Amino acid sequence: MIDSRSSPRSNVSWRAAILIAPGNIVPAKLMNIAGTGIQLQCAHRLIDGQLYQMMMEVPEPKDASQRTQVVCKATCNYTILSGSEYRAGMKLVEVPSQHQALLNSWGGKSAVMA
Repeated sequence: MIDSRSSPRSNVSWRAAILIAPGNIVPAKLMNIAGTGIQLQCAHRLIDGQLYQMMMEVPEPKDASQRTQVVCKATCNYTILSGSEYRAGMKLVEVPSQHQALLNSWGGKSAVMA
């Protein structure tokens, strides 16, 4: 199978959380990051086209014990059921400028800065 993405994926296993509704935060796990997008896995079905605020714990590339909590916004491109959980493809639409270099180091180039 040929991957036609403009940016290659970096497989990761990072903790994350998604704000589903005011007061309702759902834990998630990031599966990969590529360009301006990520794939995550969570127990809640996300709605295609909806904008979500989320947090992801991003490790420093040279020292994985050092982690930065990146709060950003992402739009759900798709959600599929995978076993007992959902996988969602998300487009990063607002990333704080102070975290841009960290995401770039993992393959998150060109994410929109907040």
